[in-house]
Amino acid sequence: MKKFVSLVLLSLAVTACGDDASSDDTADADDTIAPDATIDTPIDAPTVGCDPGTVLPTAYRLIAEVSAGTVSLTDTAGVKSGRIDATAGGLASSPDNPMIYVNLATGAKVDITDLEARTDTTWDIALKRSSLRTNGGDSGAGGRTLTVVPGDDLGDVTTVPTSTFIADDFADESCELVTLMGGEPMSAFGEWYDYDPTTHAVSPKSEVYVIKRADGTHSAFRFTTYYGNPASPMSGANYIIELKQL
Repeated sequence: MKKFVSLVLLSLAVTACGDDASSDDTADADDTIAPDATIDTPIDAPTVGCDPGTVLPTAYRLIAEVSAGTVSLTDTAGVKSGRIDATAGGLASSPDNPMIYVNLATGAKVDITDLEARTDTTWDIALKRSSLRTNGGDSGAGGRTLTVVPGDDLGDVTTVPTSTFIADDFADESCELVTLMGGEPMSAFGEWYDYDPTTHAVSPKSEVYVIKRADGTHSAFRFTTYYGNPASPMSGANYIIELKQL
């Protein structure tokens, strides 16, 4: 019997030695890559692939239309002021209407769709109801960044601030949406308004914004009111803006 067992064990050992190593799908713990092996991974490859446009909620999804809103600014001694109509068809219809895009260097509307805005580099800021964005980071390819200066006097900002400029960032590393308190996608503007839950009124904070472009130029601006339509004083998203170049 002992002789038989020894023969069986010997036979199993020989069979194991003859097996093809590829039949085992699990590598040993001490397996290493040969010195001359290479891994085809770019050094600057992102750790997580994410298209920020895909995380936008229904109310802020990309619309393949040009906004019907208007930008009406006049220039007085180098300061442009006037109204930006970001009503987007009204509160109930806004999910089906696009943002309005504005070039702050010219004070003019940029006639592009939400889809085109993803790669367009001519716009500076975008507005839709109480949601604001800049053309940089997760919002666009324009390389814009923004900084906030406390205060409600545009005249107090005469030079480019030394504070940190940031880009829009509403998609985190896990490709999850980051929002403001009101549900709007996070932007460089941050919590730019105060909200009265009793009257449901939106009031711009006492802040001046400075936007920086990739070419090194800057614009300073502030919003004086969210209700700037004289014909309809209670109609929101009618921004009155003051704007100048630094």
